[in-house]
Amino acid sequence: MSKLFGTRRITPALTGLAVALALTGTAAGAVASSQNGTQTSAQFFTGESTPWTVSTVATWSNVPTAVTSVTVPAGTTRFVDARFTAESICVGDPSGWCSVRIVAVNSAGTTVELNPVASTDYRFDTPGGAEEAHSLERFSPSLGPGTYTVRAQALRMTGISQFTLDDLSFAVGLVNP
Repeated sequence: MSKLFGTRRITPALTGLAVALALTGTAAGAVASSQNGTQTSAQFFTGESTPWTVSTVATWSNVPTAVTSVTVPAGTTRFVDARFTAESICVGDPSGWCSVRIVAVNSAGTTVELNPVASTDYRFDTPGGAEEAHSLERFSPSLGPGTYTVRAQALRMTGISQFTLDDLSFAVGLVNP
């Protein structure tokens, strides 16, 4: 083996093994979710250019115009693909953040957060700076027949004094598996 800067050179095989082990350790902590579809059977789009400010703290609030209903036909299943974009400003404690999620609510009132499920761990915006564009895209698990309300929700964490969304766009597709 040759010396390189006073240490032994690692062979390519050992380097590959070290990289594979490092990636395996990283992947073990992740929870993967996926969904495949053939075509989008319905699409819904909405937009709003009037600013809206989250008024509550530590409680999910429905973004007023980021909502639509979708119907899965009898005898079928579908999944929802939803995208939310907005200009955002988050003001307050630098260790806090502002969060957004997308949910589907069935006719019985059961709320399911779309995948990947992150709850309050998804940092849509953080304090500091001016208004800027942010977005997220989420997908549902397979949904059975019925009507679902799909909506975006926003959360102002403790320590955040203002979370305002402006110039938003909400797009929802109902996808055949």
